[in-house]
Amino acid sequence: MATIPTGKFVWFEYVSKDDKKAQAFFGELFQWKTKEVPMPQGSYRMIALGNDTIGGYLQPLPGVPQHAHWLAHLQVANAQDTANQVKALGGKVAKEPFKVDEVGTMAIVTDPLGAVFSLWQPAKPDAESGDYKGVDGSWIWNELYTEDPDKSVAFYKAIGGFEVETMKLDSAGPGPDRYDILKSDGKGRAGIMKMPGAPQMWMPYVKVANTDATVAKAKELGATLQMPAETVPNVGRLAVLIDPLGAPLGILQPSPM
Repeated sequence: MATIPTGKFVWFEYVSKDDKKAQAFFGELFQWKTKEVPMPQGSYRMIALGNDTIGGYLQPLPGVPQHAHWLAHLQVANAQDTANQVKALGGKVAKEPFKVDEVGTMAIVTDPLGAVFSLWQPAKPDAESGDYKGVDGSWIWNELYTEDPDKSVAFYKAIGGFEVETMKLDSAGPGPDRYDILKSDGKGRAGIMKMPGAPQMWMPYVKVANTDATVAKAKELGATLQMPAETVPNVGRLAVLIDPLGAPLGILQPSPM
């Protein structure tokens, strides 16, 4: 039996009470389309980019946050075992593991400091699932804001099997002095950084061809800025948007290789 690869965020769902408004905004900004998939409880709208599906739109489930947010799915070998591990390490299970048709098993959990994310156990292993494609409009990174990097790193290392690379940052001001990269198979999968005053949360980044142009277009479409565009050496030019429904999302124009 093939092993399910862990240590990857493989899917991102936009959770909100207004699917149509979200779809219109992201469709204009990133040229995302939708793909309807019939499910026993009704149809599910996937986010389609070219021939790939990269996420979906989801109505808030009972017992989980009702405000608009991005829900990152961490791939695990066994959703029930990992949910039990989350509880043992001080996190909570907001929704116990449940079957998603014949596709897989999902649970919604929070880490010990309150960040919401999903555990995803696919029915069929896919070695390439969750790899960043390097295509404009696709995911390029996932980032956790935390008050306690040490505690967060230890938790995700335990449940996701990640390796961790800690980068020291040259920060003379109020910014973070370190950045922790979660890695698997030698590849960076996500980052953890201290963000005083911000809620503990996961936020994905979308790859764009031009950050400044994307910011301008997003503002025309009703978004606001949480973090203005800035250039990070050896990373690229990034910004953080607040979409018209109130959810933050990062965009990144990577530095030339």
